[in-house]
Amino acid sequence: MNELTNKEALQLLPAVVDNEATIEEKNAFLRYIDRDTKLEKEYNDALFIKKLLSERYKKVKAPEYLKRKIQETIEQLKEPDSVEDQTNSNLTDLKTNHTILTTSKNSSSQRKTHFFTRYLSAAAVLLLITLTILGLLDRAIPSISDPLDVIVENVTVQHFINSGGELIDPQFSTSSRSDAEQYLFDHFGITMTIPAINGADFRGIVMSEFVDNFQTPLLEYSQNEMGETIYLFAFDMDQVSKHEYLIRHKDAAESCITQEDFFVAEIENYHVVSWLWNNVWYTAISNHNGYDLATLVEPLNYSP
Repeated sequence: MNELTNKEALQLLPAVVDNEATIEEKNAFLRYIDRDTKLEKEYNDALFIKKLLSERYKKVKAPEYLKRKIQETIEQLKEPDSVEDQTNSNLTDLKTNHTILTTSKNSSSQRKTHFFTRYLSAAAVLLLITLTILGLLDRAIPSISDPLDVIVENVTVQHFINSGGELIDPQFSTSSRSDAEQYLFDHFGITMTIPAINGADFRGIVMSEFVDNFQTPLLEYSQNEMGETIYLFAFDMDQVSKHEYLIRHKDAAESCITQEDFFVAEIENYHVVSWLWNNVWYTAISNHNGYDLATLVEPLNYSP
């Protein structure tokens, strides 16, 4: 590949950082930055930022509402008026300098200044998009660096909120709980009891990535007459105890000993019902009061 110009190297920078450039392109880029210390610094800064983001934000599937919000933000920034409003405070000094410089008779200097201003304008917009998205991610995605966010019951609530409490298309769709139990054993080696919930129809199983690199069954139930969905996550206690940071709600773990014990945790205005059956930990959530939900679960045999 021929030696790169400055413009070509700038265009290749994002692809090289994201490992999307070909070997020839990457080698040409690295040869170029050997003689361009300014671009070399930009490259190293970009790698550093990428490393920080990868450490701070674990890879998870973004919820649909977050995708829509990001897309709306990008579309708004595409509009000239929106871009001007959002970047005005960042670019005031640049515009002032540009106005002074354009009065110069040196046309070459004018072109360079114009390109520099446009480059910084684009950078300011990109920075704004990045900060907006990071703000959204902070609110939307559970962070494993926060001990409150790795409590089973807390993450259960976050999943319910992220999906809007709607029925997720099951990977194994069935109304038969016994068939679902056999499916879990045959495909995942999981032995568990899938409980009956009175007044709700069992809809099937979603193998959910509960937290990063940790999958567990999500059992779904629907109350058709009420238009409500019940999520029931099930956890093999041996897997939970081996996990690096996943723990149960302290009061729930202490309260649930016998087959009829359960605990209702109130988290972000939702009730999560937890119980332990045969070395499997269950967390159920819906839009209902947790104690009302507990009355429906067999064999908790709860009556207020």
